[in-house]
Amino acid sequence: MRPPEDLPPRGELKPDWKDFVALVIAAYSLLLPPLLLIFGVAALALLLFNLLF
Repeated sequence: MRPPEDLPPRGELKPDWKDFVALVIAAYSLLLPPLLLIFGVAALALLLFNLLF
């Protein structure tokens, strides 16, 4: 068993690179579908505009 001075304080959590990767993936999963929808609608509107005029 380790001595108590080697253990981190109980309430303190230190994030590592895996937490950062999980945060980036979560942000992409939340932001990517609305962005793709906006760009898709804009591309469709431009295509229809070019076909009609």
